[in-house]
Amino acid sequence: MRAPGPTTGVVPLRLRLSNAYLLLGERPVIVDAGSTGEESAILEGLRGLGHQPNDVALILHTHGHADHAGSTAALRRLTGAPVAAHQRDAAMLARGRNGALRPTRLSARLVRPLLGRRFDPVSVDVAVEDGTSLRPWGIAGRVIETPGHTAGSISVLLDIGEAIVGDLLMGGMLRGRLFPGRPAYHDFADDLGEVKRGIARLLDLGARRLHVGQGGPLAADDVGQWFAAELQN
Repeated sequence: MRAPGPTTGVVPLRLRLSNAYLLLGERPVIVDAGSTGEESAILEGLRGLGHQPNDVALILHTHGHADHAGSTAALRRLTGAPVAAHQRDAAMLARGRNGALRPTRLSARLVRPLLGRRFDPVSVDVAVEDGTSLRPWGIAGRVIETPGHTAGSISVLLDIGEAIVGDLLMGGMLRGRLFPGRPAYHDFADDLGEVKRGIARLLDLGARRLHVGQGGPLAADDVGQWFAAELQN
């Protein structure tokens, strides 16, 4: 009889501008690293679950924007864990600055000038791609390419049906402070058509709940109903 694989839980960390996540399997994995200066909040969440910084197996990014990678360099220094991202976002991480932000709605145009902050650059140690298994880092799940928000945006689909999707979608308004369980397109997307294909793919793959970069989580049934209505508009 084959030994059972690792079981994995998802713990959200609500930060100033975005959500980071801890995946708890054989060893913890950090997914996304918040804005600059939020490494202490992430490590506090880790310690609250009984883990120490050197327990971290991997620091994985859904994409390379400043509100998801701002504390990555500090976390790598404090944990010793390798940094993982898709190769198409590696240059963004290496230069420590967002690429061009393309608004999906008028309100996003108004806040765009406030979102160009630099962060400590960091190199990618592990380049992930579609289908990359996370089992070498103790997590029962895999990477799914879901570009559109950025060229290298990915999602993590766990075997239990939970998905961490970054900014493929968002929950509610005002960075999730209002109606956090209501699905919406993110304020910015390089290619909205690619975003739509990513949403459809995750639903087809059986994601039950989507953990987003702002707000959430989103029930797959709610996303499916909202998405079907959006495609008719």
